[in-house]
Amino acid sequence: MTACGGKKHQGDGTCGLPAGWGTDHPGTGRCKLHGGSTPTHRKAAVEQQARAELARLDLPPVEDPLSELARVCGQVLGWKDMLAEKVNALASLRYENEAGGEQLRAEVALWERALDRCERFLTAMARLNIDERLAKISEERAELIISVLTAALERAGVDAGQADEVLTAFDVEFARQAGVSL
Repeated sequence: MTACGGKKHQGDGTCGLPAGWGTDHPGTGRCKLHGGSTPTHRKAAVEQQARAELARLDLPPVEDPLSELARVCGQVLGWKDMLAEKVNALASLRYENEAGGEQLRAEVALWERALDRCERFLTAMARLNIDERLAKISEERAELIISVLTAALERAGVDAGQADEVLTAFDVEFARQAGVSL
């Protein structure tokens, strides 16, 4: 267990209480006797907890941010659509609480937030021309594959006629696998 480590007010040394003792962030940061409950220390403790959690997860770096953004955008749209189904299934958008006050249902509030989030993600994708960039990347990869295949056929001594047949078959198979008709 990690100790607070704050400088003792009486005597030499550091505080031996558990880190975050008496605060809303037990196990991290200073204890409440050494400023652990101040806004600055609370924020630092939350940041330290987040860094520790990310280190524990050992997530790999994002290699293709454009594809990742497109994937996350798809998840956001799916979340919005799922919430829309829940809202449409409601008998009423509001209810009365115990005190007789009228309240908006949580599903409606979540759906409204999901709409806002969709707008932000879709705007970001449009601003970045992600579809065009991903198409360009795919085209460049396809050209590289064809170049490598052509070079391999030449190196193997395949004559030009057979090489053309292989490349045509390759194009047809590639399109079939991708679900594209030539």
